Amino acid sequence: MLAMRDPIFYLLFLPIMLFSLSFHECAHAMVAYWRGDDTASLMGRVTLNPLRHIDPLGLVAFFVIGLGWAKPVPINPARMKNIRRDPALVGLSGPLSNILLAAVFALLLRLFWPAITSAEPVMREILVKFFVIGAQLNAALAFFNLLPVPPLDGSHLLAALLPNWALEKYERFTRFGLLFILLFLFFGSFLGVLVGTPSNLLLRFLWGSEISRQIFFHLF
Repeated sequence: MLAMRDPIFYLLFLPIMLFSLSFHECAHAMVAYWRGDDTASLMGRVTLNPLRHIDPLGLVAFFVIGLGWAKPVPINPARMKNIRRDPALVGLSGPLSNILLAAVFALLLRLFWPAITSAEPVMREILVKFFVIGAQLNAALAFFNLLPVPPLDGSHLLAALLPNWALEKYERFTRFGLLFILLFLFFGSFLGVLVGTPSNLLLRFLWGSEISRQIFFHLF
């Protein structure tokens, strides 16, 4: 994530974060509906309206510890077409939605980079921060949620891939999921490797190594 915590950062970060979380949760709700479960749809969660998705405590946590959350989308696997596969598809849809948004922000930055860097300094700073925050935030959300730790989305993917004998053992582990997430937060460097490394590799691929170096120059 960007290191700056100036007024421009917060003015840009808040709407991008609200939209990104809403997009993530809406993707969950849409795929659940597609797979036969209308639980989230009936609760009005198939929407980009952040008021339907945002958890106030999770919103505060974003600014305090740099990691927050939205209200989980409720699902009922028993109503889905495939009780083993479909929850995994619902789980995967959230991170994929954030990867899509990260790609949009990064590729738009790459496309308009010559025009952005030739703009007057204040506008250049705002535009660069807007696209970089959007790309970095969504890449981090995607790879964090892909961690195979309950209740993160990656846990649903792993559960769908495990054989029955291993799934039973894994389900005993799920009650300790939040404890592992807290440990990841405590050992920030470990989380940085698991989330930061793939995020940086993805963004470097999307906007190129040369723009990566120039982003550092323009923002720091």
